[in-house]
Amino acid sequence: MSTTSQAIVVASANTAPAATQAVVATEGKGGFSAQPTVGELVEFQLTGLLVVFVVLGAITAISSLMSMLLKTFAPNQYNGKK
Repeated sequence: MSTTSQAIVVASANTAPAATQAVVATEGKGGFSAQPTVGELVEFQLTGLLVVFVVLGAITAISSLMSMLLKTFAPNQYNGKK
């Protein structure tokens, strides 16, 4: 191994604890604690479910609007006729 690659390995090994400390330092600022409580997990799951419903609702609304526009302006294509 060359000296440069050894220096990179040593530098990356030395920065690992700093990265771990940075994760611990962000505790309590919107992230999970070291031992998440049931309330944190339920909040996370409900937030994810809300996001899924919003995305599915938006897709449904866009599809309905496109269908209505296609039916109005190109009824032959909507019905599958040439």
